[in-house]
Amino acid sequence: MTGSSVGSAVVVDDEPLICSIIAEILEAEGWAVTQAQDALSAITAVKATSARLVIADIDLGMGPTGIDVVQRARADNPSIGVVFITNLADPRITGKGWNTIPNDASYIVKTEISSTTALRAAVTEALDVRTAGSRPLVAQTATQSLSNAQIGVLKLVSQGLTNDEIANSRATTIRAVERLLSRMMIAANIAPGPSARVQLARLYWDQLNGR
Repeated sequence: MTGSSVGSAVVVDDEPLICSIIAEILEAEGWAVTQAQDALSAITAVKATSARLVIADIDLGMGPTGIDVVQRARADNPSIGVVFITNLADPRITGKGWNTIPNDASYIVKTEISSTTALRAAVTEALDVRTAGSRPLVAQTATQSLSNAQIGVLKLVSQGLTNDEIANSRATTIRAVERLLSRMMIAANIAPGPSARVQLARLYWDQLNGR
């Protein structure tokens, strides 16, 4: 343990055990840690402690997300370090404000939480302007090669929408949707055919469930 605090950090996760594990590791590194289980408490803590670092679960259950917490924190302190916690290797699958995630944010998958090395690396990357965002939020997954637009369409396919319905929801043409689906199948290594749509839907649900 270091002899003095290196700064204030706020950890927000709706699972108290996750919070306590992260807090224990950070405190051993010299951080003064405030734990929160919801977005409002986290936002309040960030302001009250002049936090230098915020570690937030992307999904906080009902209500505001960890992304909302970070947006508020960055509004007050644009240089605050950000580490996102996720149980998904590709959190774009959730569709929860992906485009608003800061490019310089770091991340850690929940399966890595107990690893001091992994957490330390994520924090270092989040605080060092030379390495911020160097660890891509999307890990090595079956959906890694899909664009954000393709991820959005993949979700609609999983919901059972037809090409016509997808086109209407995205204000585009059926032909454009067909081309997008074709590129998605190539990127996901899915062969064209009667079962291709089912395989795309399965891909979405597998990723959503962390498989």
